[in-house]
Amino acid sequence: MDERKSTIRLLEEKNKSDTEERNRLLEGLGETLLTGTGEGELPLFNSGDRPGAVLVEYRRLQKEIAEAMVSIKSTEAAIKRLKELEEAISGVEEDCSRLEKKLGEVHIELGKALLLNLDSDNFTGSSRRQEEVLLARIDEYEKKLEQLEQKEGSVFTWLGKNAQMALSRALLLKNRSALQRVYRNAGEKFLPAGSETAAETRHDPDPASGSSPSLDDLDGDTARIAGEALELRNFLSSRTEGLAELKGERKKIVELFGAGASPSRSIQGLEKQIASVKAKFPGVYLQFGSLAAEGKGAISSLIRDEDRPVLEKAEFIRARTAERELEIERLNAAIGIDDEKAEIEKTKKAISGQRQKIAAAEKAIADLEKEITASEQHIVELNAFLNSTDNSVDTSARQELQDKKEDHGRENKENGKTEKKPGSAGGKTGHSGKGHSRESGTGFGARPGRKKSGS
Repeated sequence: MDERKSTIRLLEEKNKSDTEERNRLLEGLGETLLTGTGEGELPLFNSGDRPGAVLVEYRRLQKEIAEAMVSIKSTEAAIKRLKELEEAISGVEEDCSRLEKKLGEVHIELGKALLLNLDSDNFTGSSRRQEEVLLARIDEYEKKLEQLEQKEGSVFTWLGKNAQMALSRALLLKNRSALQRVYRNAGEKFLPAGSETAAETRHDPDPASGSSPSLDDLDGDTARIAGEALELRNFLSSRTEGLAELKGERKKIVELFGAGASPSRSIQGLEKQIASVKAKFPGVYLQFGSLAAEGKGAISSLIRDEDRPVLEKAEFIRARTAERELEIERLNAAIGIDDEKAEIEKTKKAISGQRQKIAAAEKAIADLEKEITASEQHIVELNAFLNSTDNSVDTSARQELQDKKEDHGRENKENGKTEKKPGSAGGKTGHSGKGHSRESGTGFGARPGRKKSGS
């Protein structure tokens, strides 16, 4: 590996470390200048200038965090109040439930006392008739149960008795509940809605007595029960109104968060927003510190004596980093020169190889051109031979045909003589071939030998 590349990596690592250190110094300087100076002490920057733009961004981020913090506090206060309301509502609901139950019992007690002591048929006549009917039924079912309990017999009798007793108990409970409702209705009727004092409990005149019943018309114990019922009802009404107010306040708080929204998630979202905004401050501080290091414009007025060492160290690191960067560029340039030289040598070798291939191809082309020339010359010779032999070939063919006919005639004559004179010497067996032999070569049919291409 080239040692220069190792040197470059080492220089780059040092520059990276120095750059991080310088950024930390400038970031701290920028934070000091922005946060350590009062709002009125900051110079008037033009928002179009770089320092002014950084300052505007810094104030925007501050405002965004402040607004998010206010929202968090408001949400936390709303959550706290919502918990208080839930606890208060739960307590009031328990009180109302207890008061309603107690008031119902007092109404029953009052109604029973009214039917027993109040002499007013106009007010109690209907309730008394219902009471009499229900008391009679209750007495009937109680007696029937006593009779069934005393009844004895077989297993079937026992089963039938149990069924009858269960039915009688159910009817007894039903009639007792109905009697309780009669008493309760009578007590509630005596205390009409909206009456809060004894004077307000007076009803329509009684036709029989010519007066309307009120607390003043009751005896001591009945009047006490009626007063207690009135007091309980007024207290219950007050608690119910308070419960409605608490539920109304709770509804408003829930509506602030929106349907299905979670206050805790809202706070988490705001906290994430604040964290995201805070993460942008280091960049703003670094920008402002870098501008301060340049020492130009109104920002230079913010530099104090205690900030000078930071600026001097930052400048020293910058200069050292610049020197290393220049050395890195020089090393890269030297490596680049060597790489280009190596590439040139590689290209020259490639050119030499291509030239050798071109020379071999040119020689092969020349050999092929010679073969073409030889073939063309042979074609010329063959054409000349064909032209000179066209007439002689026709004459020779006609003469050969005539000779064959004459030879055939002579052979026939000789065969006839032989048949007449047995034992005589045979005639000629051959013929004089006057034609030219086709197999005799003239030397023109043979083509000059062709060399293999590339030989």
